[in-house]
Amino acid sequence: MDPYTHRFFSIPAKYAGKLVEDLELTVQKYGNNVVRIQLSNRLHIEQCRAQFKRILLIAGLAVVYFAIILKFDKEGTRITAAHILIPSLLWLAISSYLLRTALNLVQSEKVFYSRDIALQATTVRTFGRESTSICVEHGHIHDMVLNEVIENLDVKYMLILRTKGSVFRRTPIIPLFNRLHPSFECLEQIQQILHTYWLKNIPVSPKDAQSSDSPSLMAL
Repeated sequence: MDPYTHRFFSIPAKYAGKLVEDLELTVQKYGNNVVRIQLSNRLHIEQCRAQFKRILLIAGLAVVYFAIILKFDKEGTRITAAHILIPSLLWLAISSYLLRTALNLVQSEKVFYSRDIALQATTVRTFGRESTSICVEHGHIHDMVLNEVIENLDVKYMLILRTKGSVFRRTPIIPLFNRLHPSFECLEQIQQILHTYWLKNIPVSPKDAQSSDSPSLMAL
């Protein structure tokens, strides 16, 4: 079955007044029991490019600085000299931070749910590096709800997986799709799809999905 694709704004994009959606939701259904949902960052390449441009700018400034030092320092340059050591350490610290930020940029978040097996959430970062954050068996899933969270006088929404059994004692709630900060409309559609597959074991179109659950309220 062909995947269903729809675009949404993230919360930061809404606050910034962006005119083009920065998130893309892809839903792929495999029969009546299995669904794969992927939320992609459409601006990932641009964000990586911007970070690497900053690294190159810092490197260029460092080269110019050290070239000037080598040309005009008449007494000879020692690596332990303050005007060499301090800028070098500062450049390394800034470059390391920018590189780490670029490598940790989220390219997409994926959830693979099989009613007969489990729910698995995976995060894909720069250069396609995948990390599986959770894998919960179907029998340990209590519910999937959309929570309204008040944080610093700001209202946010979180898609929460509530667990039961032995998993509940370790991790009672697990947030899903929280790294790309999707809007309420996006989370609501994801929640409707997952909840319908979990509850009724029937396929559902994202456009026609209906949910009787209203967001609960949580204050932080």
